[in-house]
Amino acid sequence: MKFWTSEHVFDHPWDTVAHAAWCKYPNPMNCAVSGIDVVRQHPLVDGSLRSERIIQSHFPIPAWVTKLTGFSGTQYSYEVTEINPAKKEMTLITRNMNAGRFLRVDERLLYKPDPYNEDRTILQQEASVNVDLPAFADYCEKMFLNIYEMNAEKGRKGLEWVIDQFNSSSRSSSIAEKSSSQAFSDPALVLSSLHPAAQQPCFLS
Repeated sequence: MKFWTSEHVFDHPWDTVAHAAWCKYPNPMNCAVSGIDVVRQHPLVDGSLRSERIIQSHFPIPAWVTKLTGFSGTQYSYEVTEINPAKKEMTLITRNMNAGRFLRVDERLLYKPDPYNEDRTILQQEASVNVDLPAFADYCEKMFLNIYEMNAEKGRKGLEWVIDQFNSSSRSSSIAEKSSSQAFSDPALVLSSLHPAAQQPCFLS
């Protein structure tokens, strides 16, 4: 099993980053994600919003890996997201759904305000990869982590791209301004901002 961790700071307040993280796909910086479907979404007793999504991604892998395992590089993942407006925390936990016979990928992301600067947001990211292929496990785990690390960097750039779109659109700017002023302190604002996404699947072409 191989592990990877990273910490990144965005020069934007938490509410802006959290909103952008939810709306991150599609974006031109990271084309690996090809489909997203919201399975269910509901508020928790502590005021958090919990969302469950299925994410379809595609990763280029060597042909011999496909021949050996039957895995084509198309991955389906189950993601659970919780947004806690009181603590200003957004947590995403993801695990692969297919290829489980030989591959397990776990990912956790945490967005939280910088304790020293409320206009900045810290992203803590960690992942683990476990490959059950005798004689190939070490190589494959390193390969998958390298792919993951590259996509994580693209994901951060994609999030910045989404924020730029917010800033360039008068409508999105007004939403971001409203979110910033209320800082997601009202769970109803979180629900009104995010809940419409649960009403329709958003598979991407």
